[in-house]
Amino acid sequence: MSSTVVPAAFVAGLILLPAAPAFAQEQPLGARCRELRTLDAMEYWFWDAFSGLTNVIDVGQERLGRLAVDPNICFRIAVVTLENPQQKNAGIRQAVSELIMWLAGTDLDKDSAERAMDQLERITGEEFDTYAEWTGWWEPRSDFVLWSDEEDRLIVVASAMEAGEPIHDEAMLLTAEEYWFYAGRGWILESEPVGTYVLGTVLIPPHDLNFRIEATDLDGRGAKERGFRRALGNMIVDGLLSPELRGDSLGSIIEQIATLTEENYVDRDSWVAWWNTYGGRLVLSASGDRLIVRR
Repeated sequence: MSSTVVPAAFVAGLILLPAAPAFAQEQPLGARCRELRTLDAMEYWFWDAFSGLTNVIDVGQERLGRLAVDPNICFRIAVVTLENPQQKNAGIRQAVSELIMWLAGTDLDKDSAERAMDQLERITGEEFDTYAEWTGWWEPRSDFVLWSDEEDRLIVVASAMEAGEPIHDEAMLLTAEEYWFYAGRGWILESEPVGTYVLGTVLIPPHDLNFRIEATDLDGRGAKERGFRRALGNMIVDGLLSPELRGDSLGSIIEQIATLTEENYVDRDSWVAWWNTYGGRLVLSASGDRLIVRR
């Protein structure tokens, strides 16, 4: 994102960040900084989207730079924390909200308003000319947007908006094995590709939770096999071996077990006997859609 500068008077009261001692003059950023701030990931992405960052440089495990809004303010942040997609999404969403709020100011000069709208257009891909237009677009969509690295902008997740299910910043970030475990249990209620992610809802009884996962993480067969094996073992050991499991619940578990295997037993005892005999020899099929016995 670009380094558009906005007046410091507005930003001064926007976010209060803890100050750290000034850089020494010999630091990689060159000229002495009046103030050094240690940012978390959400703050970093907020400032990157809101006004831009300058003199950004990675030194070891840290990223150093200056806030474009006031180059005398320097920052540092651990590089590893920048990989948190929830914090990135939250920071950029906050920047959009603040930029739109700023447009409502009665003392805003024309150049500053244009710079703010330029930032909004770059972040969202939308083009509006007034505060009222930006507000009218943002308010019904703000809970249903996600930053896409692929498209380099916030995108509206239409299915979430239509269903009235906000994309919360605290959406659970799954590993591939966890995803395939939930899929094997039949607990992935819905999912869809959005940019570089797969987003959806998973049922972890008795609750439904939003999740996200990098789409490329789902390509590996090893994680899928492990996830399916966990799901199968969970349904047999914690399900079929439980005498309390009866009726429709028992039938539902047996039906789900059959979807993960080549077998079609219809009673509890047959599945338990099959598991005891072959459970340690199950591998992912060539098609990748079920577990088969390794011969």
